[in-house]
Amino acid sequence: MLPQASEGSAEVRARVTHARRMQIERYAALGLARIRTNAECDGAMLEQIAAPDRAGLTLLREAADALSLSARGYHRTLRVARTLADLDGEEAVARIHIAEALSYRGETLRRAQVAA
Repeated sequence: MLPQASEGSAEVRARVTHARRMQIERYAALGLARIRTNAECDGAMLEQIAAPDRAGLTLLREAADALSLSARGYHRTLRVARTLADLDGEEAVARIHIAEALSYRGETLRRAQVAA
């Protein structure tokens, strides 16, 4: 038997809608109305709007060294962390968001290794 879902579809939809609204408003406030989501944000702007707290930055830097992340991989992780913070309704990216983003990266790497 599968465990009970902690969130239903309506709750997930509401969180995603709120996160999207946060992103649209963030970029509009910065005068970047052409950007609507974190996925559309360039690396320089991403570092500004997704700057993690001290613990998160330390974790991200250590992971970048340990995993030999390219600049693209570093920014991808930061972009996912920013989106996770948005889904949590948080203005700031925290260590927990970096850790979760890195965990998804690890899962992707494991799947690629199994497939090879």
